[in-house]
Amino acid sequence: MKKFIVPVVFFFGFMVFAQSVDSLHKPKIGLVLSGGGAKGLAHIGLLKTLEKYHIHPDYIGGTSMGAIIGSLYATGYSADQIDSIFHRIDFEKILYNQLNRKYLNNFEKERGKRFIINFPVSLKTMSVQLPRGLSDSQQMFNLLAKVLQPAHQVDDFSHLQTPYICLSTDIVTGKQVLFNRGFLPAAVTASALLPSVYKPLDDGGKLLLDGGIVNNYPVREVKDMGADFIIGSDVQGKILAKKDIKDMASILDQIISFGMYKEMPLKKAMTDLYIHPDINGFGVTSFENIDTIIARGSRAAEQQLQHFSGLKQLQSDKPVKKLHYQTPDSLLFDRIVLIGQKNFNRDYVLGKIGIRPHEKISYHDFLDGINNLIGSDNFEKVHYRFKKEQGLQYLYLDLKERMHKASMNLGFHYNDLYKINVIANFQNKRIFTNNDMLSVDVIGGNYFRYNFDYIIDNGFKLSWGFHSDLHRFAHRVNAGDLFAEQHYSVNKLDFNFYKISNKLYFQGNLNHFLYLKMGMAHQYKKLYTYVFSSQQDDAYYFGKNHYFGNFASVNFDSRDDFDFPTKGLYFKIKWDYIWGSSDFYRDFNPYSLYTFKFNWTQRLTRFWLVQPQVVSGLHYSKDYSYENIFYVGGMNTYDNYNQISGFKPLPVLSISATKLGAFSFNNIFQLYKNHFVELGGHLLFYDKSNDLLPESSKSLYGYHIGYGFKSFLGPFRINFGRVPQWQQNTFNIALGYNF
Repeated sequence: MKKFIVPVVFFFGFMVFAQSVDSLHKPKIGLVLSGGGAKGLAHIGLLKTLEKYHIHPDYIGGTSMGAIIGSLYATGYSADQIDSIFHRIDFEKILYNQLNRKYLNNFEKERGKRFIINFPVSLKTMSVQLPRGLSDSQQMFNLLAKVLQPAHQVDDFSHLQTPYICLSTDIVTGKQVLFNRGFLPAAVTASALLPSVYKPLDDGGKLLLDGGIVNNYPVREVKDMGADFIIGSDVQGKILAKKDIKDMASILDQIISFGMYKEMPLKKAMTDLYIHPDINGFGVTSFENIDTIIARGSRAAEQQLQHFSGLKQLQSDKPVKKLHYQTPDSLLFDRIVLIGQKNFNRDYVLGKIGIRPHEKISYHDFLDGINNLIGSDNFEKVHYRFKKEQGLQYLYLDLKERMHKASMNLGFHYNDLYKINVIANFQNKRIFTNNDMLSVDVIGGNYFRYNFDYIIDNGFKLSWGFHSDLHRFAHRVNAGDLFAEQHYSVNKLDFNFYKISNKLYFQGNLNHFLYLKMGMAHQYKKLYTYVFSSQQDDAYYFGKNHYFGNFASVNFDSRDDFDFPTKGLYFKIKWDYIWGSSDFYRDFNPYSLYTFKFNWTQRLTRFWLVQPQVVSGLHYSKDYSYENIFYVGGMNTYDNYNQISGFKPLPVLSISATKLGAFSFNNIFQLYKNHFVELGGHLLFYDKSNDLLPESSKSLYGYHIGYGFKSFLGPFRINFGRVPQWQQNTFNIALGYNF
């Protein structure tokens, strides 16, 4: 018996000893990835170097950008795959929560962005409040929900390919929130919400912001997962001196760094292999330096590993795995569960997305529908999750409706016609229905103006609205150019225009780009000057009348940007028929106005875009009055006054016409993301007769050179134009969103 027992005891003792040695030889490796915004891209370089040396972490913990990169690696993406994902991201779109223009309602799309800043308004307390942040985090979630789709089924993060945790901050209690369970894209989003840039995420009664506020380097938490050897990647710089705190990005850097550096000496002592890339000179928003930052992360890891004596203990013979996953072509849901909706019923939500249980939908159309719901601007959170339970495919929609229905918006603008103007806008939604909106503009400057709109937007069903505006401007013009047939004795006169209009219209949307509009309108117009009167209050009127008529238009707009499009097509065809007027003109004849605008932008190379444009107009009647014909010149479109057509080689209000055709071909060079240089050639045909087909018409040609910049205050443009036939040069400056 002893002969049998001794070998068995020896065998088991040897096995325990061997396992102990093997455990010492290959420790459980924990990887800690700090937050740091764009500086955290250095973690990708670290992962590339770890893969090069065949080091695979057993546990991953991260905060903010470290949480994003860590979640991708834990899900199964390789370092090269993560590099590729980040090179395809439009970081400006994520930071500022920019939604594709096609999902905006047509009211927002047609008028473009007009405001620099907006404030929520509480109608209960009748007070204007500061926003919680510059933007929502919806676009960040959309990106993470797509790339982390292989993890939609996972509830426990320890069941990912590599066990994982991330941290967020509950700004109500000031305590950290550790995510080791739940829905991975939502948890990672909550960890990466930079304070003041993003609004807090309302999740289960908590208000969550960036985890770096309380714990930017979660080394203790990774040790608690079971790691006995810690590799840490820390991308934080030093505490900034006063002279280095120059902008919002540096302030964010400082805020995050304060919380981290109090405990950092102890956390470094808990880290067995501490890697600190040289990221001096980069900030939390330096995403344009992605390649340099990744390279610095790789270099720092290489330097540490080359001199690490225990390198062999960390290495594994396992090959680097890549995640092989393809998004499904189509989706079919057996159950659709809505969470969080209050004012909007189930039919509204599912109708906006375009889904029903047991009905197949393409994956592309599903994402299109999610963005369509976001574009309604009724929700600050639209989180979706695919999950299979008990053999059934579930779709979970976690919604958070906007707290405030009303907002106050401010902006300013300068151009050659209106000079300096400021705008205060009040908007209120869901007044009588879930689909209505009220918008009121009060515009101050040289002349008071206003816009009033009430709209019921039923999406792809018939919508309707009411619009009213007061529009005024005054400009010094050449009398001979605009009123040559009158033979006035003066060279210059003041061109004063005044218009009140009221419109009731119906609108039908055929798709995201194309819509039709028709309605009835009343307008009161005055065109006058004081040049011929010695009394300031005694004006000479070129026209002064009430008009009544109908209108119809076809609009198509697929441009990616209103002010500086880099791709897309725009055209608008409009017909105005004026059938009645007051008795200022005793011999009034009904007339029609036909206008056509076309703009197409196409990128030929990375830096070169071409943009052909056409603007044409026809005033068709037996006679005309000056307030109803077309005026040509200037570098803006002047959409508030549809009868002014921009023509960049000429100053504003240079030519009057009853018929015109303006053709332009612009070469646009995108020197950098937000900087544009234009070189354009222009040709204009015009006539001021009552004949539909005149025997002859006038023509001129010109060119322009311009520079444009997308600034925080809105678009900035400088334009130099020349018409050789007239030996005339023009120089214009415009700043701010047009209104």
